[in-house]
Amino acid sequence: MEQALVLIADIESSKEIKEEDREVLQDKLQDELKQLNETDQRPLSPYTITLGDEFQAVFQNADGLFKHCFRILALLYPVRVRFSLGIGSIATPINEEQAIGMDGPAFHAAREGMEALKESGFLFNIYLEEGTNTEVNLINDSLQLLSHEVQKWRQNRLSIFYLLQEGYNYKEIADKLDISQPAFYKNKEAGALEVIRNLTNHISAIINQKLVS
Repeated sequence: MEQALVLIADIESSKEIKEEDREVLQDKLQDELKQLNETDQRPLSPYTITLGDEFQAVFQNADGLFKHCFRILALLYPVRVRFSLGIGSIATPINEEQAIGMDGPAFHAAREGMEALKESGFLFNIYLEEGTNTEVNLINDSLQLLSHEVQKWRQNRLSIFYLLQEGYNYKEIADKLDISQPAFYKNKEAGALEVIRNLTNHISAIINQKLVS
């Protein structure tokens, strides 16, 4: 069976959010996921809210994946979101309308990863159908370090990062976020955004290799 990449995401501590705030949050998330489903790097099976605090999608490759994750984190800030990735086969036909009604090892791997994230408190990890190996351990160690760093970021830094990934230059980003150019460069340097962009690009490339191997 063909390999696929499953994303399961979960809003952290959603039960502690006030009911009126939760409704606003859900509307923002629904609108954002709809926009992501219409981009050039949209999922194979679209972002779908499956529970009140959880959503999922199926991807053919990891191109644009981290850009999507950081865009969601920036939108929902200060609420945090956990992202679990599962690589493996899918035993059922791909649902191109909604990311529901599907099953298989890729979903099981992503679900196992989500349970691990809830225990660890980190934001990102990846699990494979065939289990772990040195390369996967290295990726997850990198994602844990990334999580540790990103958990300290404020909304502007999250926004700057995903806008850089979308190809905007510093002037355009400063205008979009209504910040000064020195503030842009301060965030870029303090957050080591170029290093992190390279890291997420390398991880995406490794994921893509695994999807075709």
